[in-house]
Amino acid sequence: MCLTESIQYSGAYASMGIDNSSRLDRFSNNFRVEVVRLNEDDMEFDMIVIDAAIANSFRRILIAELPTMAIEKVLIANNTSIIQDEVLAHRLGLVPIRVDPRLFDYLSENDQPNEKNTTVFKLHVQCKRGSPRITGMMKMILLPR
Repeated sequence: MCLTESIQYSGAYASMGIDNSSRLDRFSNNFRVEVVRLNEDDMEFDMIVIDAAIANSFRRILIAELPTMAIEKVLIANNTSIIQDEVLAHRLGLVPIRVDPRLFDYLSENDQPNEKNTTVFKLHVQCKRGSPRITGMMKMILLPR
């Protein structure tokens, strides 16, 4: 069960003599983070004694600021599926790539693709009626220096 409370206006109960404004000293004394699960792929934690709006702000910052890489350009040689090339390219762009973006340089318009700024994948898949779903078919190709 998740219990959250949120008061949008700090003076909401001022007429009753209640001060529910945020104070940094009270927040820092009561706020704590408990790590529930931590492994190579993800981390689950609880933020205790925090307003839901502030917790959502932390969530949005983590989503926006974590460095990630995704597929940008797709060359499709032969697509015989019912999925259009544009839709397939878009869906491939949604797949997160498990590489450290800090190890790569940004590719500018004048740069040639090399191992410092580009990762190339090759995907060759066939789907026959009734066959099981196949995962992990993308193969990384290293570019020469």
